[in-house]
Amino acid sequence: MDPERRPGASAPYYPYFDWLRLALSCTVLAHHEGLLPEKTLAGDFAVRVFFALSGWLIGGMLLKLKPPDLPRFFFNRIVRIWWSYILAVFLLVAASLSREHISRKWCEFVFYYLTFVYNLFGPRQLWNHRLQMPLAGTGNHFWSVNDVEQFYLLAPVLLVLFPKVGRRVVTWVILAAIAWTSKTYASISLGVLAVVLQQEFGGAYPKVWVRAAAGCIAACAGIGITQGVSYEAAVPFCAVGLVVMLAANGPRHSLGELAGGMSYPLYLNQWTSGFLWGVLLHGHRAPFPRTLFTIPVSFVIAAALYWFSDRPILAMRSKLYTPQRARILMILAYAVVAAGLCVGIALWK
Repeated sequence: MDPERRPGASAPYYPYFDWLRLALSCTVLAHHEGLLPEKTLAGDFAVRVFFALSGWLIGGMLLKLKPPDLPRFFFNRIVRIWWSYILAVFLLVAASLSREHISRKWCEFVFYYLTFVYNLFGPRQLWNHRLQMPLAGTGNHFWSVNDVEQFYLLAPVLLVLFPKVGRRVVTWVILAAIAWTSKTYASISLGVLAVVLQQEFGGAYPKVWVRAAAGCIAACAGIGITQGVSYEAAVPFCAVGLVVMLAANGPRHSLGELAGGMSYPLYLNQWTSGFLWGVLLHGHRAPFPRTLFTIPVSFVIAAALYWFSDRPILAMRSKLYTPQRARILMILAYAVVAAGLCVGIALWK
C-alpha cells in the first residue's frame, strides 16, 4: 500500500500523500480500537483510499516502464512490501504460538498469509473458523495487503507487456466499469484510470483545476453516501477524487517522510499494542482506559519499525540489487501466489 520511493529518482513525488497515508492508517487504528462508530465504515473507507492511492502511484510508474524494466520494478516492490509484511506475519505467528494450540487449520491460514492469498480464502472462513486462526483472526486485515500484491502482479501484464492495449483510456474505462459493477477492485481500477487519463491528456501532475474538480467529485460522493446513496457505488469515486485532489508536486520533507514511512508498519502491526496490554495486565484490573496505552504504543512501535527496520532496508536496496536477483524475485512473486491459489482451491469447500 505504500508507494515506491527511490532516493534521487526523477519520479513524481507527492508530499501530501505522506500525510494522507498516516491519516488513513490512524483511521483504521481508531476503527479497530472502537473509537469510531461501526456504522461510519471509516476503516473500510480508509482502505478504499489506500487502494485508489496504489492504483494512481503504481499505475503511474508502470506507464513509464518497458518490459526490460520489470525485474527492477518487482525487486523494488518486493523489498519494500515483503520485508515489512513478512515481519508482521512473523510477529503475529510468534504471539499466537505463545498462546494457542497449533492445528492444521491454523497452519492453513498462516500459509495463506505467506502466499498473499488470504484475501481470497480467509475472510469467508472468519465466521466459522475464527478461533482456529492466529490470535482469533487478528491478521484478518492482511486481506487488503494481499489485494494490492495481486494488483502488482496483474497490472504490469497490461500496462507494460501489452502497452498498445493496456495503456489505452478505453481499456481502463471498461475495466473500471467492470470492477465498479462487480464491486471488485473498483478503487484500484479507478486509480489507474485516473493516472492513465492524466498522462494521456495532462502531463506528469494534475493541474490545479483538475485537482479542484477531483475534490468536488470526492465531496459530492461523500455527501451522497451520507444521504443514502449506495456506499459501494459511491466510495470508489470519493476515494479516487481524494487522491487526485492531493496529487500535487512538492519537495520532500523529513517529517513527512517519517509520517508516510511509519504508516505501513502502523497498519500492519496495530494489533501489537493491544496484545502487549493483555500481557502486561494478565488478568489484573486496568489502571486506566485501554486506548491511553494502545494508541501511543502503536505509534511508538510503528515509528521504531520504520526507523530501525524498513528505513535501513530501503537504504540498502540499490546495493542489494542485481539483475539476476531481480529476475529471481520476479519469478518468485508469481510462483508464491500461484502456490497459494493451488492450495486454496484444493482445500475449497
